[in-house]
Amino acid sequence: MTAWKTGTTAVRCVQGMLLALLVSGCSRSGDRAAEESAKAAAAAAAAEAEAKDECRDRLNAAVRRVSPESLGLQTRRDSVVNALNSWLASCGEADVKALSISDANAALLSETSLRTSRAVRFSENDVLYIRDSMLLKGLTESIWKQIPAGSDPANAEVRRITALFRHLIRNVALTAAGENRVPVGLYEAMLTGRGSVEDRIWAFTEALRQRQIDSLVLQPGTPAAASGSFVETAEQLVAVIVGSEVLLFDPLRGVPVPRADDTAALPGQPAGLSEISGVERWKSAAVFVPSHPSAAAPRMLVLQQRLDAADALVLYEELAGGTSEIRPFVERVAGVIGGIWPVQGLRVWPVPEQRIAAAATLDEAQRQTLTQMLRPFDSPFERESIDLDKMLTDPNVDESKLTKEQLQQMKAEAAAKLLEKSDALFGKPSRRLLQARISQIGGNFELSMIQELQQIRVACLQEVVELSFSIDGKEAVGRLPLPESILSVQRSAVGDTLYWTALSQFSRGEYGTAVQTLRNHRRQYPEDRNLLAGLMNEAECLVEFGDPAGAAAVLVEADTEQNPERLRVQWLRSRLSTIVAEAPAAP
Repeated sequence: MTAWKTGTTAVRCVQGMLLALLVSGCSRSGDRAAEESAKAAAAAAAAEAEAKDECRDRLNAAVRRVSPESLGLQTRRDSVVNALNSWLASCGEADVKALSISDANAALLSETSLRTSRAVRFSENDVLYIRDSMLLKGLTESIWKQIPAGSDPANAEVRRITALFRHLIRNVALTAAGENRVPVGLYEAMLTGRGSVEDRIWAFTEALRQRQIDSLVLQPGTPAAASGSFVETAEQLVAVIVGSEVLLFDPLRGVPVPRADDTAALPGQPAGLSEISGVERWKSAAVFVPSHPSAAAPRMLVLQQRLDAADALVLYEELAGGTSEIRPFVERVAGVIGGIWPVQGLRVWPVPEQRIAAAATLDEAQRQTLTQMLRPFDSPFERESIDLDKMLTDPNVDESKLTKEQLQQMKAEAAAKLLEKSDALFGKPSRRLLQARISQIGGNFELSMIQELQQIRVACLQEVVELSFSIDGKEAVGRLPLPESILSVQRSAVGDTLYWTALSQFSRGEYGTAVQTLRNHRRQYPEDRNLLAGLMNEAECLVEFGDPAGAAAVLVEADTEQNPERLRVQWLRSRLSTIVAEAPAAP
């Protein structure tokens, strides 16, 4: 019995040992499998992170090329488009193809805009749209910083929106109705500082969108009356939606629609819907959603989502819903305007699409006109000091073996060839003015901006090129007049830099200094195209400076038939006349 038990125990011990070995082996095998699985997962995660980093780097590089400063110097925009599409093909095309434009969104788009929106790849118009968005984002950031939220954020927001509107009115002077201007985009209108009422609306509404503030363009059902109240004579209005409130702005008069109790020369608090809700021509108004043709494209949504926080832009607009999870524009505004205008009647504002199409179909003569219009931005023409002897010396010729007549003949031939190379003799376009102006319209209100404009102005005043050379071994200096082709460009730039300096001073709140600069501009350049706009900006400076009588006197000069903003002038004059009449007499 004992032996049997002992044998059984031994068998069980052997079985236990075998089982332990099997379990130990399985455990080690399982550990190896888990380890290999963890390594594979880590490698996949690392590869995914590397791919994401590469995509981010490629996108950042492409976005830098789209920036206004970089794109302004590009001679071939197709390379910039290709950079964006290269990123898209590797990093986002699947996401774009997974999105489709909803029927509700498509119903608000024209056939052309719908084709544009459905395209997977980026186009040149997309690149220009992104550039404009960057410009306007920078501008709004500068203006918002100037007006801190303080203890009343809602009131600060109204003041910021009003400041943005007034800034754009000052910086986009109206072209004359009969002026045959080449069709241009929003960027060119802002760059030159001249455009139409529609350009002002376009800039204002696109800038607001960068602050995620909705707006509408109102076109009344009947033409403006020749006389009467503000709302009876207004031709179109921009309605800005802030929370549950609506703020009204008149882009032609260049002021917020004044409230009934607001008698200030420049209205501070814009009127709301109550100002027009009882007027039939506004109750029957056509109501438009300001939106770029590219804004409804899924590719813009994917790009917007992938941008780094520092580069964040509002590029996509969910119009009626169904394409993305973003709350649609129609829904956002319905609760505010639905009592007057049914949202079912909203349409996309056609002006951006029309302008883009017109700018893309310029004929040869229009292209040349546009080139000449933008040529001053090449200024100043910069050059190194010129040693004529070195430029006229042929290193392959031993001059000591030439007669005096042969040497003179050789120098004359070299000089003739030199005159054909205008870049070498007269300088190359630096495009400093272009870079400075881009920075200015993008919201640079720093003192350095004014200093840069002044330096460019001084450089553009140069009318001769100094040449050093030797005569019979003696050093001499000669002066060669710049050709008219360069002088005409620099003359235009000289006037522009002085005028834009005044606008920078205005933006900085230096009203007295801005008045003096505007007067200098008017005195030095009495035929300048910005003369009438300068008078109106001077009047506004004087109002801000506390001199309504001086402002009224300046507006008398601006009240001419040649002024495309005569309605604005006359309205301001009427406001100022009451203020001046009620002012106490000086002791």
